[in-house]
Amino acid sequence: MARFRVLAHVAAAATVAAGLLTAVFTGTASACSCYPGDNESWRYARANHVFVGVVTAKHREVRDPSGADDRFIYTVIVNKEYKGDVPRRVYVATHVQGTACGIDLQIGSKYLVFGKGDSSDRRVESGLCDGTRLASGGPPVTTGLPTSTTVTPTCSTSTAPST
Repeated sequence: MARFRVLAHVAAAATVAAGLLTAVFTGTASACSCYPGDNESWRYARANHVFVGVVTAKHREVRDPSGADDRFIYTVIVNKEYKGDVPRRVYVATHVQGTACGIDLQIGSKYLVFGKGDSSDRRVESGLCDGTRLASGGPPVTTGLPTSTTVTPTCSTSTAPST
């Protein structure tokens, strides 16, 4: 009987050790990863819409009970368009988590928005890798645009296993 007790203790210790090693060597969060050689002219070329506008409201769009796929929806009043055609009031959607490439816009601030998607429903998407920034940085940089033979980089979200 003592032999089985020793084996049970060894098995328990091995299980705890394996759990601790897993926790140490695996990440527990998603990570937003943008192409390292990306620049604003590339982001301009990829965007369907580029415009300046003031954020007037923010709300959370719940997409699933866990909140893992929720979006922030920002209401933006458009002042100037550089690319594409958006309505005067447009909704900019982004993931709620920065680790999933979501962006945090401040109500009352003016942004240069790089949006993607069809704006016919008054909504565009934007994320960290798309390049949305404060408008105080000036108009979008469009010099050095990629040629038609260049492969356009993309933003990816990788998820590490959680423990």
